[in-house]
Amino acid sequence: MHTNKIGKAPLLAASSALALMAVAPHPALAQANPPTTETDKPPPAKAPDSNVIVVIGSRTIIASLKDIIVEDTYDEDAVGAFGVGSVGEVLDSIKLENGDDDPAILVNGRPISNPDEIANLPTEAISRIEVLPRGSATQIGGQPGQRAYNVVLRPSLRQATLTASLEEASEGGWRNSRGEMLFTAIKGQDRLSLTLRGAKSTSLLESERDFAPRAETTPHSPIGNIIPANGVEIDPVLSALFGQPVSIVALSAGNTAPSLASLLPGANRTNGSEQSNFRTLRGPSRPVDIALSGNKTLNSWLSLSINARLNWTSNENVSGLPSARFLIPQTNPFSPFSVPVSLALNDPLRPLLSLSSGNAQSFSATMNGQRGPWRAALTGKWDRREQTFLSQFTGPLGALSVVAPGTNPFARTLAASIPISSREGRSRFTSGQLQFEVQGPVLTLWAGPVSTRGSIATSWIDYDAEDPGGPRTLRRNEFSAKAGITVPLTSKQFGFLPQLGESEIEFDYGASDLGIFGKLQRRTISFNWQPSAWFRLAATDNREERAVAPELLAAPIVAIPNVSFFDPLTGQTSEVTLITGGASGLAGEDWRSRSVAITVSPAKKYQLQFNAEYAENDLRNQVGPLPLPSSAVVAAFPERFVRDGLGNLILVDSRSINFTRQRSQVVRLGLRFVLPLTGSGAVQPRDSKGVRRRTPPLRLAFSVNHSILLESKAVIRAGLPEVDLLSGGAVGIGGGQSKHSTRASLALTRGSSGLRIDYARRGSSALATGTLALPDRLQFAGIATLDIRAFADLDQLLPKAGLPKGTRITVVIDNLTNDRQLVTNQAGLIPQAYQPVRRDPIGRTVMLELRLVL
Repeated sequence: MHTNKIGKAPLLAASSALALMAVAPHPALAQANPPTTETDKPPPAKAPDSNVIVVIGSRTIIASLKDIIVEDTYDEDAVGAFGVGSVGEVLDSIKLENGDDDPAILVNGRPISNPDEIANLPTEAISRIEVLPRGSATQIGGQPGQRAYNVVLRPSLRQATLTASLEEASEGGWRNSRGEMLFTAIKGQDRLSLTLRGAKSTSLLESERDFAPRAETTPHSPIGNIIPANGVEIDPVLSALFGQPVSIVALSAGNTAPSLASLLPGANRTNGSEQSNFRTLRGPSRPVDIALSGNKTLNSWLSLSINARLNWTSNENVSGLPSARFLIPQTNPFSPFSVPVSLALNDPLRPLLSLSSGNAQSFSATMNGQRGPWRAALTGKWDRREQTFLSQFTGPLGALSVVAPGTNPFARTLAASIPISSREGRSRFTSGQLQFEVQGPVLTLWAGPVSTRGSIATSWIDYDAEDPGGPRTLRRNEFSAKAGITVPLTSKQFGFLPQLGESEIEFDYGASDLGIFGKLQRRTISFNWQPSAWFRLAATDNREERAVAPELLAAPIVAIPNVSFFDPLTGQTSEVTLITGGASGLAGEDWRSRSVAITVSPAKKYQLQFNAEYAENDLRNQVGPLPLPSSAVVAAFPERFVRDGLGNLILVDSRSINFTRQRSQVVRLGLRFVLPLTGSGAVQPRDSKGVRRRTPPLRLAFSVNHSILLESKAVIRAGLPEVDLLSGGAVGIGGGQSKHSTRASLALTRGSSGLRIDYARRGSSALATGTLALPDRLQFAGIATLDIRAFADLDQLLPKAGLPKGTRITVVIDNLTNDRQLVTNQAGLIPQAYQPVRRDPIGRTVMLELRLVL
């Protein structure tokens, strides 16, 4: 363990030096940069296709987005600066950089129904990615306030990519290995991608971390502890021999016929339970994925895209040892005691397991048609998922079992008689959907064409679940329709009030009929205004009713034993049985939001961009898991917390619940820019093979996003007072809500080599606990993490080594300072359930990755 800690600094220094050498402007290295050949360049421009609108140069995009100015463009150098391997990873990085949640995706200017269609393409397939402004996604059937990203692919590519990585925790105890194969073929609009991906992680035990032992009511042990059958004294005769009262005796492993005298060395001593060796902070997992996606142009106006996926997962956790107390009568011939006593045992040969496994299959196909400014799409989807669960418990032995007269309780055989019971559950989810959507202009006004959009869809869901409580089924059929219209108000292009720039207003309305589950509605009003190329404003008012996911209603009941749980009323950590699964009777959500966002881009040369957004959210009947057990939550849902006769918490039902209402106000601010430290990239003379090589420019990129939660309040249940989530209340996880959160990144890169630093900080928060008579408060300290990614193109760095083109090595250190969140009560103590290693069991990790392009 310590060797890993000491070895981190040289590894970081070596990886940083490798990346900096790769980005240094050395003449010899410049010759070895990945070439840009004449075949890499786009083919000569052809006559515009009648199915697309030519906006500028070779840029094509559907008619509804043709007048929207691109906010930002990520070229090949910007894509390489992320140091990742697939289009999906690039899009995830751009989302974080821009503070976007879930943008709509276009490929070569045309919308796709499923982002998975291109997620597994290698980064080499990207020519550029255009980021369109907030609100642009509604033009292609997206959500209000949603951006659209246009991924422009290279016109031709045939490539195989192999990636292997090994990640380890610097404190030891955990490792994750991962392998991936991507096969890609692109020719014009046609593309095909096959992905094989698998990973395997090891378990992390409590004993492998600096972990405070759990307090145990009964001192069970593999060797055994003798405790009183009644009262607080084991045997008066033993106490007289010892010279003071004896309340516990630690047995000796080799003593199968003990006398009272031979037990004196263990008097008032305790054998350890060794439970930490059989409890996982994180269990092993083994996911496997196979994905196939593609697009085929059928004729000049029609194309077909498909996406298929197979997935297998398995997870395993260990939740301790089967434990029991055995009553030894004084009449037992092997007992040296003058009174009945109890023997507390557990069995290390049969740890209690919690297992889950699943498999999933999905398939979708979309027919895309484009005739002039009109676009239509017909999409069919099918999805099937199966899951199984198994939890083991100490069997129904009761509080005490009497040792048979002829049995020697000290012969180390009793532990094997502790029964283990299992609770199993399984579920199967099948769904299908057929959707038709159409979009295009209907008339032209003074400020330009009025565009409309509409869709109809029908879907069905079958969900079957079974657990010891019996089978459950859920059948739901849904028919939905929606329509929208975009009306231009002012326009420079059409000369109507040009001094006001471009502006438009959008109306969208949708309705769904879920049969016996009721009807849902959605309506949106949006206003978009762009007075100049460097300034844009988007305002949205939205209300949407959402159905409850079938899994939340009918999933099998899963019981997980021996879970450490903080009791907010006593301030103690208890070992409870945690219940998860479906909960019938949940009501659908009613989500209302208003937002205003501005984007300022005053210096395109430096890609300088400033974003600011103010949003108000009002969520009614919010569906979510039982939150952290604050005093308010326990008061609102007392039936979810079961106690024994002594008031000890023994069971917590954490299945999803409805919260009456939650309101919040948030401000999000963002800034990003790129400083070119060298020119745009010099093209070298042709080499002996006639290939021109380009030296990518040296760039420094910076981005930061900061969120300020101005207000966050909730009514947990009707009739209860409003809870301030910024002052000790909790609806969700994490201990209330943080007022401030920040994400930032700094990258020094040259092409596909460089050094990237990512910073994330979550502010402090609090959780009110205790009772009215004895109030307490948990303080969740703020936490900041620093991640470093150093990556180098070895073909560029070592041009004479004969390595395959595109060979890249990456070193990633996550949570460089190994910080974990600190949680304390008013007395400054850390509750057992909130130990730092529980907040982040893995801690700092170091990953080494090798990527080959063939």
